[in-house]
Amino acid sequence: MDDLDPTYSIDVDLERGEVHYCVSGLWDMATMMKFQSDLLTRSKPLIDAGRNIHALGEMDDFVTQTREISDAMRLVITESAKLGVVKTAIVGGSMLMKMQYKRLNDGINYEFFDSKSDAFAWLRTEVAA
Repeated sequence: MDDLDPTYSIDVDLERGEVHYCVSGLWDMATMMKFQSDLLTRSKPLIDAGRNIHALGEMDDFVTQTREISDAMRLVITESAKLGVVKTAIVGGSMLMKMQYKRLNDGINYEFFDSKSDAFAWLRTEVAA
C-alpha cells in the first residue's frame, strides 16, 4: 500500500441487521473519533431496535495502528459488543493487523477471511442452539 491516508466508509443493511465498514491507511485520533461517531449514528436504528448486529470489516489497506489508535479501537470493539454486535467478519488485512485485532477483541465472535463472499457466508450463518 502506497497511500497511508486514513479513510473509511460505513453502510448499514437494516433488513439483515448488518453493519459493513471499510477502513484503510494509518489513522490519527481525529479520524478515529469521526469514525466512532459515524459508526454509532449509522448503527443507531439497529441498536434502538435491540437487534443482534453482525459486522463486516474490510481491512485490506488498513495498516497496523499506533498504540493510541489501537486503544481507541479496543473501546469501539468493547462498546460495540455492549450495543449488540455479536459477530464480526474481517476481510483482508496484514498478519500484523490481524494480530493487533485479536489482541483488541474481547467479547465478539470473529473470523478472518480472504474473500468478501466467504465472509458474508459465515456472517449470515446462524449458530444452532
